[in-house]
Amino acid sequence: MNYSNHNLRTDLQEWKNRLYRAPYAQFGNQLKYLLNNLDNNLQIKGLVQETINKHPYSDEDFDKQTERERRGLDMEFESEIHQTAYCYQFIKYIIAKSGNHNLHNLTIFSRRDFNDTKTKIVEDYISPIIYYLHDKLDKSNSTIYLLEKYKRRTEWFTKKELFEKYKTADKSYEQILEDDLRLFLFDQGIDYPFSTPTSASGRADIIGEIETDDPLVVEIKIFDRSKSYGKERIKDGFNQIVKYANDYNKDVGYLVIFNMDKAELNFNFTDNSNIFPPSIQFNNKIFYFVVINSANNETASKSGTIQEIEITEKELTKK
Repeated sequence: MNYSNHNLRTDLQEWKNRLYRAPYAQFGNQLKYLLNNLDNNLQIKGLVQETINKHPYSDEDFDKQTERERRGLDMEFESEIHQTAYCYQFIKYIIAKSGNHNLHNLTIFSRRDFNDTKTKIVEDYISPIIYYLHDKLDKSNSTIYLLEKYKRRTEWFTKKELFEKYKTADKSYEQILEDDLRLFLFDQGIDYPFSTPTSASGRADIIGEIETDDPLVVEIKIFDRSKSYGKERIKDGFNQIVKYANDYNKDVGYLVIFNMDKAELNFNFTDNSNIFPPSIQFNNKIFYFVVINSANNETASKSGTIQEIEITEKELTKK
C-alpha cells in the first residue's frame, strides 16, 4: 500500500542530502531551498509551527544570546520539540540578519574548513528538524497502517457479523461501530482508546493515548442513505474532526466512515491518486478519510451496476 506520507519522508531526506552535496558557492542557496520546501508544504509547515507555538523565540531572545549559546555549546533542550523549534527559528533569524549566501562564513559556524562548517550547520541545526519530522510522519503512517489493517479485517472477515449488529439495532448505531474499532485499536497496542472527553467543540468518538502529549483523535461517521446518513453526514464529520484537532492542538485528524450503503464512495481530492487514504490539507493540518465498506451486499456476480457517490474537496471546505 502506498501510504500518503512515504513520499514526503523521502523528500525530506533528499533535501538534506542536497545540502550535504552542495559546493561552497551553492550551500547558502540550497539551505534556502530546503527551508522554502519546509514552508511550502502545508503538512510540514503545520508540524513545525506546532513546535514554535510551544517554544517561541523572538529576535530579542537571540540577540541576548552569548557567543557560546549561539555556537550551541551551552544550550539545553527539554525535548525534540524544543530543539526543533529552536533550530528552525535560529536559522531563520540568522538568515534574516545576515542573508543566506555567506551564512557558512559567519564566526558562530566557522570550523577548520568549508566541509567541517557545512557538517556543523547540517548536523547541529538541520538534522534535528529532519529527524523530528521523520518521527512525526512515521507515527502518522503507523496510525494509517492500523486503520488500513482494521479496514481489511472488517471487509474480509467480520463484515457480515458487524452488519447484522448494525441492522438489528434500533438506536446508537455509531456506538456499535465505535466499540468494534476501539477493541481493535486496544488489541493493536493503542493505550486507553476508550475516553471521549468533552472538549470545547464537543465529544470526539475516540481519543487514544489521551494521557500522552500526542493523543490520537478519530471521528466516526456512517454513510447509509436508507437512514438519511448521506453526504451531509460526512461533511459534518469533517467539520467536527477539524474542530477536535484544533481543541487538542493536533496537526493530524482521522475521519473513519463506515459505508453501510450499496454505493461506493469516491473522494475526489487534489493529488490523491494511488495514495491511501485520501486526505485534505486544511488550515495547516492534514485530515485522512478511511472508508470501511461494511455493507453485506450481494456478490459481484449479482450486484449489477454500481453507483458511485463522489465527494470533492470543495464540498467539504467551502464557506
